[in-house]
Amino acid sequence: TSSPGPLLWTAPGDVDAQPLDSLACPSTALCVAVDRGGGVLWSTDPAGGPDAWSRADVDGSNELTSVSCPSTVLCVAVDAAGNVITSQDPTGGAAAWTAAHVDTSMTQNNTDNAGAVLVRGVSCPSTALCVAVDAAGNALVSTAPTGGATAWTTTHIDTDASYGCTGVGLTCQPPLVGISCPSVALCAAVDFSGNLLTTTDPIGMVPWASTPTDQGGVSSLYGVSCPVVGFCATVDGSAGRAITLNPAAPAVQLARRLPDSLYGIWCQSQSLCLASVETQGGISGLLGSFDPAAPGSTWSLSSLGGVNGVSCPSPSLCLAADDEGNIAAGLTTQAIASALDAELLSGRHLPTIAALARTGREKLLFTSPIAAELKLSWSVAGTAVTPLTVASASHLFKVPGTATLTVRLTAAGRRLFKAATGRLTLTATATFAASTGSVTAVKRLTFRHP
Repeated sequence: TSSPGPLLWTAPGDVDAQPLDSLACPSTALCVAVDRGGGVLWSTDPAGGPDAWSRADVDGSNELTSVSCPSTVLCVAVDAAGNVITSQDPTGGAAAWTAAHVDTSMTQNNTDNAGAVLVRGVSCPSTALCVAVDAAGNALVSTAPTGGATAWTTTHIDTDASYGCTGVGLTCQPPLVGISCPSVALCAAVDFSGNLLTTTDPIGMVPWASTPTDQGGVSSLYGVSCPVVGFCATVDGSAGRAITLNPAAPAVQLARRLPDSLYGIWCQSQSLCLASVETQGGISGLLGSFDPAAPGSTWSLSSLGGVNGVSCPSPSLCLAADDEGNIAAGLTTQAIASALDAELLSGRHLPTIAALARTGREKLLFTSPIAAELKLSWSVAGTAVTPLTVASASHLFKVPGTATLTVRLTAAGRRLFKAATGRLTLTATATFAASTGSVTAVKRLTFRHP
């Protein structure tokens, strides 16, 4: 198997003229994204390319900064102006979304120079609880998120000060820049001065526990992801650190220093995290790791760049949204290798030598969840350098789907099968190629007479 990262990604597809800021996929049959021009985008076939996406203006010219969909019948978005925009029919178009002004805080001159962006993140662990965070150190909480402005309460949860700030009050308030709630009884948020804030009572009107991640230096956190109750990951911006921890013991942190600036992290599980990066050469990319919590975790760089949001509706499929209005679909290399082995290389139902010699072909089904090119060949030892191909097949999946591959014998293959008297062992090679790399699986297949 060869790949530049844990996932193979399709080429980014242009779905929006605006930069996309966040993405939520409650199932493989629904993804919702939000953009900087007040638009919501949705798809019931999110890996199906640009034509599978629709857009509606739902929030004027306000920048939508984050979206969370705890189910396929509830999505909650927040914007830079202090509004919450909700829908119980996310594919219903503009009329299906309702805005409520829930945050009246004034954004102060924060040290992150991000401008007047008020509400910066939202996480809904269930349809009966949503928690958002803002640039003034507040949590906005609702147990009825579609209930309008009066259904939301505001609590100042972050008592920390911006690094090196000598003022008082909100003039030194670090903005809260991300939140993740893996359950209704646990939320974690991060601020731009390197603090992790946690609570086991998101509804409670009290400050959250604060734990620094700076390790003696300046730290600026850019997002947090807690896919399960016992695991969270965050990234320390320009310091290039990926930090993992158990939010029940937030002071025990494992930091992995990477040679890149990190600007966002999204974890499907404890075994798959993706982080948006800018390399020292100024190239934007997406780092991925199958072992993010390991002391020597391996992070591989994909060429997919400018990513502002990732959501993985299954253990093997992820979608990514970027700052040029593109959506890309990614499939884990583990899932690809498993599918190649099970569907093309299993050898469980091989035809007999006589049957193949007679028909000259074999039909195989393969299902691809993303756009990709698939190639299959059977070969025997030829020259010392080049094997002799005796059969081949290929298929270009322009969109996800199931296709029949017809493996056809070459002229040399027909002669080989007609001459075989006992067993015939071939090397089967299957290659699955997407925009950012390929996965190849190889197996020996033995054909027999009846």
